[in-house]
Amino acid sequence: MEYQQCLEVEKARSLQFSTGNDAVEWLKRNQKELFAGTIVVIAGVAFVSLSAGPGFLILAPIVLVAS
Repeated sequence: MEYQQCLEVEKARSLQFSTGNDAVEWLKRNQKELFAGTIVVIAGVAFVSLSAGPGFLILAPIVLVAS
């Protein structure tokens, strides 16, 4: 039971990528785990994930969403 809790905590931690390409590849592999409205920071720029229909995920710069 403690092992399962540890795995859940590990999933919740923030991820850091050294390049934008690494972040994009991770996002492609983990679309199902990424919730709409999640804030993603790539190279210091904040994006918010938006759902554009079933199976489509868009990262929009947070400045566009805020206005």
